[in-house]
Amino acid sequence: MEIVETQLVPVPNDPTALRYRYRVRSSLGGGPHELICRFAAQTGAGRFNLVALIQDGAPLGEVKLFILKRWWLEDARSQARGAPILRLSPRGAYWLQQALGGLVLMGVYGLIATGFALVHGLYGRINLAFGEVAVAGGIYMLVAVSLASAAGRLGPAGLAMALVAGMSGAALLSWVIGRTVVMPILTRARSPQPVLIATLAVAIVLAEIFRLTSPFRENWLPALINRPVFIAGQDGFVATATPAQFLAAGLTLTGISLLLGLVRFTGYGRSWRAYADDPLMAALTGVRVPQLVGATFALAGGCAGLAGVAMVVAYGTITPGDGMSMTLKALISAIIGGIGSVPGALLGAALVACVEIVWSSAFDIGYRDAVIYSLLAAVLVLRPGGLFQRAALSPREF
Repeated sequence: MEIVETQLVPVPNDPTALRYRYRVRSSLGGGPHELICRFAAQTGAGRFNLVALIQDGAPLGEVKLFILKRWWLEDARSQARGAPILRLSPRGAYWLQQALGGLVLMGVYGLIATGFALVHGLYGRINLAFGEVAVAGGIYMLVAVSLASAAGRLGPAGLAMALVAGMSGAALLSWVIGRTVVMPILTRARSPQPVLIATLAVAIVLAEIFRLTSPFRENWLPALINRPVFIAGQDGFVATATPAQFLAAGLTLTGISLLLGLVRFTGYGRSWRAYADDPLMAALTGVRVPQLVGATFALAGGCAGLAGVAMVVAYGTITPGDGMSMTLKALISAIIGGIGSVPGALLGAALVACVEIVWSSAFDIGYRDAVIYSLLAAVLVLRPGGLFQRAALSPREF
């Protein structure tokens, strides 16, 4: 018998519940099934206490639920649990757990925000399709993983090739969007609105294509490196992380570091800063503008693709609905940091991820996005140029 996970989503109007859908395959047949898991609280340690379970519409009785928790979940957890590396109070371990989760979010938002900064630094325009480009990178990775699994056992080499395929596919998609949508509009319109509208339309088209084609592919990464590592805590609560989460955080932070080095120390970076500072003078001094523009769109798409790949590695999947949310939060990060500034975009991403994690951990998660958008409004009112008090760092001061 084989169990294939298909969906894990919140339950509407029930902030303490999650809906888990899966499909059973066996020689005797199979079909789709659904579990609704309800927890004791939306925040704090109670979010890990299962209080009700509904299987295919039928609630699990109190006795069966007690047996499930006492002789299955607890025993499985105790067998898998090892001694934590560090001893820490339950409250401290809980906040450490949230910080570990925030590393991945910070990297994802930071990578997409740098895509906004790279393109805006050249043309002063915003590409609202970057979130869906990130989703495309994750989907391309899942497709590559499926092909590698069909050809044989998926190993480190196959996983690495899938990572490269996701990033490369996203970079190519971003380059195509730049050449066929953004650049033609820039040559015909001086206003920024047409680019916003066109890239929003591209984002909607991509999201619908991904949604319509999702039943025809595997949408989950096989559990390869998901055995938890017990980091700190004690009997009340132990902070854990998986090698997959560490890998995802490492991928994003490495990508950010390489991008900063690329813009600061390479010929591409000098050309990008020169064109952002004075396009006409850059062209007169030998900067190859078409190649620079194409490389910028591809690099920005590769960063977004790496963000999508990191989400798949950390969480096992990515869905079309994630694209617009990532776009808006990455755009907020770029604006808070000073849009057009790569370091500012990364600083804004760290702030947005921090606010999101702290609010989700201590308060009602339903108001999380409202708080983040309120933060954007406050920054625009108090510091219209972002944290650096101007629209962007001068390219000469990068």
